[in-house]
Formats: sequence, structure tokens, C-alpha cells
Amino acid sequence: MSCCPCFPGGGADHGVGYSNTRDTAVGDQNIPRARRCNFGIFFPADVNIRPVHMFFDREKAASKVLDGAVAHAGLVLERGRLVGSPERLNLFTLDGDVLRLDLELEAHLGSTLHPSSVLLLEKGNRISEERIAAVKVAAADVSGGGCVLM
Repeated sequence: MSCCPCFPGGGADHGVGYSNTRDTAVGDQNIPRARRCNFGIFFPADVNIRPVHMFFDREKAASKVLDGAVAHAGLVLERGRLVGSPERLNLFTLDGDVLRLDLELEAHLGSTLHPSSVLLLEKGNRISEERIAAVKVAAADVSGGGCVLM
């Protein structure tokens, strides 16, 4: 066991932060590496599932991100809604913008999205500033500089 929480086997609370690393992002292994686009995915606040790094085909519709993330989490969508929820599930950026699911990921890259962007799955058409702030802190904690060795 490491003495520093940012090293593998460290003392970090493994219930907080991503369930994997960018290097071990999950996705369809048949997607050529040149077409892969990695994202950090945060699930709805009321669903007890840790965030995950996933990769998707930049030439496919953004709806594939929603479908893939929901499937990875073991959740079920029914007509765009989580089963049992009256509100539609949407993908949001850290700026609070809803990601258009009908466009290819490539169309979003460079403007709305960047490789390694963080995406939030949330119910409804709006996301609270508090939720965005909490996700920004969580994403910065695990991707930011955490340790300095001297």
C-alpha cells in the first residue's frame, strides 16, 4: 500500500472519484485508436454509481455516449428516460450546456467538447450550478496534480 493517495494502492477513499483511469477507459475495443475520444462520465446525483472514464467513436452520434454510459452503469433507458423517472436523461457539459445527441461527436469537438472533457448525465433540461460546481471539484481532485514529490 502506498503512502500517497494518488499512487495505485494508495490510501485514497476508493468510493470517491473515478472507478478507473484514463489509461483504462472502457469502450468498444473495435473502435480504431485514431477515432477514439475519451470522456469522464458522471452519472445522475441520485444514482449511486461512481464516475468512469470511457471512450467513444468520434464519427458516431453523441447519442452513443448516452447509450454507452447508461449501459455501462447497468441502467435502463425507456424512450430517453431512466426506467421509473418522468424526466428525460440528458448529457451536459461542465458549462451547463446540453449536448445535442443528434450530431456526431466530431461536430462538438473543438467548440462544445474537447477530448478528455467531463460529461454529466442528469435528468431534465437544466442542471444546477451546485451540481456543476461539485463535479468540477471532483474532476479536478482526481485529474489535478494531487501529489508533489520532493
